[in-house]
Amino acid sequence: MAALLAAAVRDLDHALLASRAGGADAAADAAIKGDRRLERVCRAAMAELVAVDDMRDVMARRELYRRGSRIGEAVVDVAERIQYAIVKES
Repeated sequence: MAALLAAAVRDLDHALLASRAGGADAAADAAIKGDRRLERVCRAAMAELVAVDDMRDVMARRELYRRGSRIGEAVVDVAERIQYAIVKES
């Protein structure tokens, strides 16, 4: 999950850098797709928690997954804002 989040944030970075030269829309789309991959991984990981017996471990992992999901939502918000700015400029 952390690797997917890092890749999505890198895509945002590329979108911000490319906003002056063009091509920012593709990088913002890549960040949104990265969040979708993160959501699939997160759902699968949450489903696997049913088999874990240690409640402390379940609670810790669930909170970690929630935080990762929130970061992913923030990535999507920023990517959509970049896309909006591109449309507004043109």
